[in-house]
Amino acid sequence: MDTDHLDAGDFMEGEPVTASEEMSLTQVKNRMEELDRRAMPVTREEELVGVIGYRDLIRHLQLNPSTTGLEKVMHQPPQFKESDSMTDLAKLRIESGRKLMVTTSGNRLDGVVSDREFLSAFSSTEMFQNLDLDDLGTAELKTVFEEDSIERARHMMLDSGISRLPVKDDSGRLTGILKSTDLLKAMVVMDSEASGYLDSSNEGSEKEPMNEIPVREIMDRTPAVIDPETDLDHCIQTMQDQDVTELVVTDGKSPEAILTVKDLIQHVEDGAGSDTVLVNLVGVEVDEEKEAIHEKVSTQIRGSIGRKLRNPEELTVHLKKRNTDGKKHRYDLNLRLRSEFGTISVQHEDWDLLDALDSALDKLNKRIGKEKGKKRDRRQ
Repeated sequence: MDTDHLDAGDFMEGEPVTASEEMSLTQVKNRMEELDRRAMPVTREEELVGVIGYRDLIRHLQLNPSTTGLEKVMHQPPQFKESDSMTDLAKLRIESGRKLMVTTSGNRLDGVVSDREFLSAFSSTEMFQNLDLDDLGTAELKTVFEEDSIERARHMMLDSGISRLPVKDDSGRLTGILKSTDLLKAMVVMDSEASGYLDSSNEGSEKEPMNEIPVREIMDRTPAVIDPETDLDHCIQTMQDQDVTELVVTDGKSPEAILTVKDLIQHVEDGAGSDTVLVNLVGVEVDEEKEAIHEKVSTQIRGSIGRKLRNPEELTVHLKKRNTDGKKHRYDLNLRLRSEFGTISVQHEDWDLLDALDSALDKLNKRIGKEKGKKRDRRQ
């Protein structure tokens, strides 16, 4: 199914769980933790008054969680229409930076879309078929060590705008993952002494300083992991099966990258690509070869390569044939693409023309992914 044929009303959560305006921060934090939510709408008699998220709680950890009113902490969420396409919602999600979007009738809350709703919708589309991790151009991986303090991890999350960090031991081996929800368990004093980090007075009025609590004490030691060669369809299925919104990419030892639902949403927001790029064939004289090359290039422009490009201009395919033994040709292909990333050139040679073209297009695809990743890193 094409993403623009799937409207928000088809996959939004129509009866979302909410927090009452009268609740304290501690009560809301407990409810979010119990339901494993990173953001929750706040209502007054079924009317939406705002949204409170994990980042709001993290930024206000110095406030008294039992007496601070939610109006001091919550934010106004981005709003969508039920008729909006998935691409529209992806754009709103990325541009707003908010994990929860809402739709209302007047002031009444009608539905929400979070990353989990996106993940469910992605499983019913075909846009991630035949794509791998290199197609997303994910940002540089940030990690912490087991002995780092959770205060350092908190600042890293807030400064980088991320909500999870792979955890390594002294040898660099992946040993767990620290999520924003794990931080909340340590940051907010609970009603019960047994449920929080308390000071030596044992009176429950304070918690142990965050710079004295190592990451290893609160991290999840069973992160969901994938191999670097895993295709995206399988990644989406793994997220759903394990009920997670992130997967750590590992070679079996060290973390190499992290795939999040936001990365998938970013891919949708980046656009469905273009099939209007000008294709020039140079050195191709046989009609059958021209047809075969055009077909393969068109498939890639409509698919994996095209999805990475906003403004493709021209793709030149330059073919040289070398007769090495009087009977067989050695095909030397040079591809040059002009787009918003400037000019990218790749080369490959093989005894088979289509094998050479497949390999050259794969190299081009990966080069575009790297350039896209660099551009995204510069924006962050």
